[in-house]
Amino acid sequence: MKSSPPNKNLISLRSKPFVVSKTKLSKTFTMQVRKNPEKPGRSIKDVWDIRKPLLKDFENNYSYIVTLRGKGNIAGNHYHKNKQELIFPIMGNFTVLLENIESKEREVISLEVTKHQVIYFPSGIAHAIRAETDRAIFLVIATSAEGDVVQYKIL
Repeated sequence: MKSSPPNKNLISLRSKPFVVSKTKLSKTFTMQVRKNPEKPGRSIKDVWDIRKPLLKDFENNYSYIVTLRGKGNIAGNHYHKNKQELIFPIMGNFTVLLENIESKEREVISLEVTKHQVIYFPSGIAHAIRAETDRAIFLVIATSAEGDVVQYKIL
């Protein structure tokens, strides 16, 4: 059976964020959620599509899942010299604190899994993520697997 080529309009609808918001130190994306009436009880949120990357020149070279067990637990408290990251909440709610390591400007962003948000961490911006629910899980998509982590406590 010969398959037909993908519909370009469908690709852009599936993979492109619904809303892109520029914050003081970063960007957030509200992702599309796809539901098919022929498949009730199922929805799909695209995480990464090389045909429609969220950021120009951002290459997905390393991905991993972080689980925070217990409200108030923290991940991060560091920055990267070169690596950039996208954070996709999978379960729970989060408070994200960002700090420009040069100007010391700070920003607090709330991430809620039900809002289908994604946040971008540019290199040189310190970041920490605190779980606001008893179990919180997020996916990290990074431009590098190299450990260019510089510890920087902000939470």
